[in-house]
Amino acid sequence: MKRVLLFLLVFVFMWGCIPKTKQTVITSLPMVEGLKTHSGIRSIGLSWKPVLDKRVKGYVIFRSSSSSGGFEEIAKIPNRLKSSYEDTGGFLKHLEDNAVYYYKIAVYSDNGIGPSSQIVQGKTLPPPQSPTQIEATSFLPRMVVIKWQPPKDETVVAYNIYRSQNPKGPFKKVGRANGYVNTIYIDRGLKDGTTYYYSVVSVNYKGVEGDILAVAKATTKFKPAPPRSLTAKPSGAGKLTIYWWPSITADVVKYRIYRGSSKDSLGLVGEVPSDNLSYTDSGLSPGKTYYYYLTSVDKDGIESLPTKVYAFKTKPLPRPPTGISVKQVGHAVVISWSKASPDTVKYEVFRRHFVILTRKIAETENTYYTDNDVSPNTTYYYYIKAVDKYGQESPASPEVKIKVR
Repeated sequence: MKRVLLFLLVFVFMWGCIPKTKQTVITSLPMVEGLKTHSGIRSIGLSWKPVLDKRVKGYVIFRSSSSSGGFEEIAKIPNRLKSSYEDTGGFLKHLEDNAVYYYKIAVYSDNGIGPSSQIVQGKTLPPPQSPTQIEATSFLPRMVVIKWQPPKDETVVAYNIYRSQNPKGPFKKVGRANGYVNTIYIDRGLKDGTTYYYSVVSVNYKGVEGDILAVAKATTKFKPAPPRSLTAKPSGAGKLTIYWWPSITADVVKYRIYRGSSKDSLGLVGEVPSDNLSYTDSGLSPGKTYYYYLTSVDKDGIESLPTKVYAFKTKPLPRPPTGISVKQVGHAVVISWSKASPDTVKYEVFRRHFVILTRKIAETENTYYTDNDVSPNTTYYYYIKAVDKYGQESPASPEVKIKVR
């Protein structure tokens, strides 16, 4: 980059040091006739009748921004047969748009220049005409479609599309449509339910932009409404079934369920079609509080804001039986206990002897059990577990022992 800048500086310096054409006017040299101008984009074309006098080496062209003087030499053409020139402004600048410039031309020889031609006026073309009719389509999912009528300007080769969230700007360029008849642009990746303002400006083949002549407004599709009124109830061991009222948005296609063990750690755990208004969450720990929220998703994949966070608790384990007693009746052992949790459906009886040999010996709906499979002179240890309707086992009851005589 430094080398490029150094080259430009040296070039400009050397350009300024190039000697200009001798300004000695030789009146015997012919005058150039027929000088005309032709408007261009940031340029003006010149044409004239060539001078065939053999003394003539070529032509010197002068330009000014005023007809009254201040002419500068802008070009030297070393060919008397040449009869045209395009003024583009120079190496480091261009002519202004829609600006008037004045020109004169003279021949030159080895000894000086001839008389100047008549002064002629030239004018650059204005910037391209921008569209005056723009349409922007609202309520599309995260995008806006912009359409416009092409202007009546043959210099237009493309359009730049600008966007702002304020009707007065500032506008930022967001896209380009190449071609005069390509008059549609889709602006994607936008925010939901947001209003945007668009302008379209024409571009000519030299990259000159027109002015903003029209602004169109569009609003992207809004997020769907979330579902409402979440409730839940335990529906099995480590299970919660969540129920809700549907979203009021018509094109919702599914619901997403988020769950966490705290209010700050919720993650997606499932989704269901929109005609399903419940979800069973499984694999949970008994007697633990979980936090949930739901969202709606519409046909375009736009997800709603979440519902508020709800707290639901899984069914705890049943309480273990209490009041365990044991006694020997004849050659059997009778174990009895108090009723456990109200939703207990059965009890499991466990027996241990020889320190580590433990096994379940019975299941019963009663609050007592007779163990007939015992041996005399042996110590037995018993404990009971309650089982609820979902098959959840309580912790073990306190252990009791008895030595059979």
